[in-house]
Amino acid sequence: MSQIIFINRENLKIARENVGLSSVDASKKISTSRKDIITEWEKGSVLPTWSQVARLAKVYNIPELLFFSDKVIEKHKEIPDYRVGINRKNNEKIKKLVHLIVTRQKWLEKNLKEEGWSKNQLQGSGRKLKTAKELSNFIVEKLNIDVAEIKKISGRKNTLNYLIRKAEDHGIFVAKTISYHRLEVGDLRGLFISNDYCPFIVLNRRDALSAQIFSFVHELSHFFRRSDAISNSLDFRSTERKINPEEIFCNKVAAELLLPEGDFTKEFYSKAEIKDISDSYKVSELFVFYRLKELGKIRQEIQADLERIIKKETEENLKRKAERDAASKGGNYTNAMRDSNGNLFNRVVSSSYLENKIGYVEASNLLRFSPEMV
Repeated sequence: MSQIIFINRENLKIARENVGLSSVDASKKISTSRKDIITEWEKGSVLPTWSQVARLAKVYNIPELLFFSDKVIEKHKEIPDYRVGINRKNNEKIKKLVHLIVTRQKWLEKNLKEEGWSKNQLQGSGRKLKTAKELSNFIVEKLNIDVAEIKKISGRKNTLNYLIRKAEDHGIFVAKTISYHRLEVGDLRGLFISNDYCPFIVLNRRDALSAQIFSFVHELSHFFRRSDAISNSLDFRSTERKINPEEIFCNKVAAELLLPEGDFTKEFYSKAEIKDISDSYKVSELFVFYRLKELGKIRQEIQADLERIIKKETEENLKRKAERDAASKGGNYTNAMRDSNGNLFNRVVSSSYLENKIGYVEASNLLRFSPEMV
C-alpha cells in the first residue's frame, strides 16, 4: 500500500506516550522488523503506509484522523502510581486503561456542561481534614452511608452495589475492569482519576468482592482528597512496607469506615471471631486481622502464625475465584460491559442517544454495545 504524504509528528509522539509505550515497543506491535520505525516516523525521516497508520491507531486507541490533524492532541495528566513491584509491561496496560477513562471524561465533560451540570462540589472537599476518622465520618455524612445498614445487607455483592449507588447518586462515575484489559489484582486494585464534572473510580473485577469493597472506600478517600492514584495495596501499616503516605492514609480511612474502632470492645479476638467479623462487615479476614492487630486486639504470640494462615487462605480463595471466572467464559458480553461501564455512565450515554444528541454509532462506540440494551 502506498506511503502517506503527511503526518502530524507531534501527535504521533503524544499518542504513544499517552498509552505508556516506548518507541521500540510500539514498533514491535505493528511490524515484524527489528527496526525502531516509530522513531523514524516521529522524526519525519520516513513516513508510514496507510495500513501501518490503521494498525497504529488501534495500538494507540485513537481515531486515525488525529494523525493528520493540525490540532495537537492533549497530553494525559500523570496519575501518581502507588503500587508495589510494578513492571513496564503492567504499566503499559494501566496506561491504556487510563487513556480509556480520560477519553470518556472528555466526552462526558462536554456533554454534562451542555446539559447544565455543575462541577462536583464534593470532590476534594475533605482535603483539609487531618485524621482518618475525621475523613471517614465526613464521607459517611456526605454520601449518606448507613454503616449499620451494611451489616444487615445480604452478601458482599449487594454491599458493594449499595456503596456504588451512594457514590453515583453524588455524581461519582464508577467502572470496573473487564477481561480484555488483562489486568491482574497485582497490577491494580483501584484507580481514581479526578475531573471537575466526571470523576472516575475504577475497580478490578478480578479481585475478591470483599477486597473490592475495601478498595472502593479507599478510592472514595482519594476522591474526597482529590488525590489521583493507581493503587494495589490493602496494607495500612506505615512501618512494615514502603508505601506512599497518601496510600497509608486512604487505607486507614477505609479501615475506620468499614471497621469502626468503637465496634471492637473485647480485649482480644480469635481466628473464629475474625471470620465472624469478616462475614458481618463484608470485608476480608486478612483486612480484619490487620485492623485488629493495629488496634492491639490480637495476642502478640499468635500474630505471626495467624497472619500466615489467613494469607494462605486468601491466596487460595483468589485462585478459586480466578478458576471460576475462567470456567464461566466471561458470561454474556453485553451484561459484562454494562457492569464494567457503570450505571451512571450507561445512563448518561443512553440519555444522549434517546434525546437524539448523538447517533447510534457514537453511542455504541462509547458503550461498547448497543445503546438499546442499556
